[in-house]
Amino acid sequence: MKYNVDIWGLYDCFCCSMFVLLKGRSREEAFRIGKEIASSITAINPDPVTLKFEKVYQPCFLLTKKRYVGYSYESPEQNEPVFDAKGIETVRRDTCPAVAKILERSIRIMFEEQDLTKVRSVP
Repeated sequence: MKYNVDIWGLYDCFCCSMFVLLKGRSREEAFRIGKEIASSITAINPDPVTLKFEKVYQPCFLLTKKRYVGYSYESPEQNEPVFDAKGIETVRRDTCPAVAKILERSIRIMFEEQDLTKVRSVP
């Protein structure tokens, strides 16, 4: 492969998630590169092992294995992102609803404004 990228793998028994950091790349470039990476990985593995490219997160917080949150895009044409959280307090059933709401609001502000002072003032 011809890209200098950082790769984080999040693994479990039946599937594999791979996050690739593409600093300075546009969303369109990320989709193109992601598809190329998936094709290359699939080509070097025996059948039926395949790596499926699913979506681009922009921006994204990777907290730990199986815990991440981001604005996801499933195609280059998608204009409005989807707030996608896995394993964090905003989606866990054992979390206080007030905590989940405040955390989601804080994350959205950070993603959209990139201003920690605004996050600190979330009621």
